[in-house]
Amino acid sequence: MKKILYTRDNQPVSIEVPTPGAIPSFFVFALHKSGSVMQDKIIEDIGFTLKIPLISVAKTSFNQGVEESAFGNDICDIFVKTGYGFYGSRYLPAYLNDFDLSGFKKILLIRDPRDIVVSHYFSMKNSHVIPPGKVGDALWKNRQRLQDMDIDQYAIQQAPIFRNIIQRYSKIEDQLFKLFRYEDIVFNKRQWVGDIIGFLEVELEENKIEEIAKKHDIFPTKENPASHIRKVTPGDYKEKLQAATIDKLNKCFKAILIKYGYDN
Repeated sequence: MKKILYTRDNQPVSIEVPTPGAIPSFFVFALHKSGSVMQDKIIEDIGFTLKIPLISVAKTSFNQGVEESAFGNDICDIFVKTGYGFYGSRYLPAYLNDFDLSGFKKILLIRDPRDIVVSHYFSMKNSHVIPPGKVGDALWKNRQRLQDMDIDQYAIQQAPIFRNIIQRYSKIEDQLFKLFRYEDIVFNKRQWVGDIIGFLEVELEENKIEEIAKKHDIFPTKENPASHIRKVTPGDYKEKLQAATIDKLNKCFKAILIKYGYDN
């Protein structure tokens, strides 16, 4: 069934709302450049295989040129307790500020924020998809701006923004929360897919888990700055950033690095 969602300034977004399934609804979150596209595709494959209806406000609105942050609280009517997997957000959207997520299982994929800012620089400068509408216009202007900005300047500028995005996710950490780190899953997709299946308490045959994991076990043979999958090896910031920049990032992200085990 098609449903029209409206942003706070009345931009219409058409979204497909399938018939609900029998599964308790859950949310899947990530950060930009944390393996988020890969996670989306794995969730989509799990949903297709197990016939779990999926809804992505972030993906649907982006493809129609509307930023997810444009929606108000009224969008939360679609987040029912049973029947769906809600996925695709790269930050905890403000429309969820007053929504009670405590009864939903929640998955979050994170990554060392120092690698995120490096990867984000190359993505915004070279490879990120440009959609139509206001979002596309903003991304295009940003891409033009980055042609004259070096990576160290960008990393220092973006660090406080990503710090705030990551810290906001602390609101969803409860007994129904599951954290995955990019560094733990990027070379072990089989374990990751199996852990997602286990956390959601659904059943999937071993050969199907293997099949999904293998499908997404993609590694570039060499670094390609123009590719969305540019480089997957953790610790890339050490090669790309100056020592002084890394020191500033370490200070900015100190609490996050300690919390998620990136401080050693």
